[in-house]
Amino acid sequence: TGDRQVTTMLTVENGAWKLYEGSLYDVTHLPCRAARYSGSDPTRANQRDFPVKPGAVMPSVEGAEKQDYAVLFVIGVEKTFDPRYGR
Repeated sequence: TGDRQVTTMLTVENGAWKLYEGSLYDVTHLPCRAARYSGSDPTRANQRDFPVKPGAVMPSVEGAEKQDYAVLFVIGVEKTFDPRYGR
């Protein structure tokens, strides 16, 4: 939980997610970062920018669009019945 005092349940249904308590900030491990880069040649990335230091912003890559992601730690999964699969 990133050293914050919120423990909550995350549900994902049809691609939409919801937290029962708190915010994304409350359940994100802040030092961890991830990003997806698209629309550019990967060789344009400045290798000196990687690996990224904990807590730093993911670097831009010339000509690429960047989508930043938060890193969540999941500590349990509730088993539910899905009638589409009979389990």
